[in-house]
Amino acid sequence: MARVLCIDILENNSDDELVPLALRLFKRTFNGEEIADFKAFLKHGNNTRKGTIAKGLLQVQNAIFEENPIVFLDSVASEYTKKLPAEQALYKKAVYQLMVQGDRKGAKISRLKLETDFPESHLLADLNLLLSDTMTARNSTINQGLGKANSEGVVNVEYDYNLYNNYPNPFNPETVIKFSLKEKSNVILTVYNIAGQRVAELVSGEMEKGVFEKRFNGTKLSSGVYIFRLSAQSLESTTHYSKTMKSLLLK
Repeated sequence: MARVLCIDILENNSDDELVPLALRLFKRTFNGEEIADFKAFLKHGNNTRKGTIAKGLLQVQNAIFEENPIVFLDSVASEYTKKLPAEQALYKKAVYQLMVQGDRKGAKISRLKLETDFPESHLLADLNLLLSDTMTARNSTINQGLGKANSEGVVNVEYDYNLYNNYPNPFNPETVIKFSLKEKSNVILTVYNIAGQRVAELVSGEMEKGVFEKRFNGTKLSSGVYIFRLSAQSLESTTHYSKTMKSLLLK
């Protein structure tokens, strides 16, 4: 029923302000065995009107399935200049460049384009933190994506506890999980299948504060939904942080 309602919003109210929320819920209605159906809807099965917000956001979602995601995202950004799909496309492009291609320079250029076209975008805070380990000083919290400069102009970045969306998602067979720690902590990063069975433990032990990334390879696993869980117990305070994220493995 949720899927039917979301499709109705996407196809018949394609410029409604609820479209981003409807698309987010729509993705969650597909289980691991239905990923091919989700992919087919993104590429061929939707009847959203060309040029609408819904059509643009669906194209952004579909980019990861394209042979060249960067070129595809660039085309969306050009078609929807200064509109929501362009904002999402520029963000996805920067994350793909950084976390899949390892192209930090390209990611910075995409981030600058995002900041120029969408100076109030909430996505800038995420990109600032993802790119923070390339700044002059690493160990210190981007609260709202803003750093503080000292008298010598060096950017000091304050980290917070966070588990970010893995990228790419869906993935096959590898994805990158990025997380940040505000304080030195005991950290456990675990992967579970949808049945709650642990399939991998990526991190277990003490870690300093900062931003970190771990690669997860699902070559030996079957297609489906997997859950990443980060648990961090501060060694400097009583803070305990825990967060889970869902991801889709497609084969």
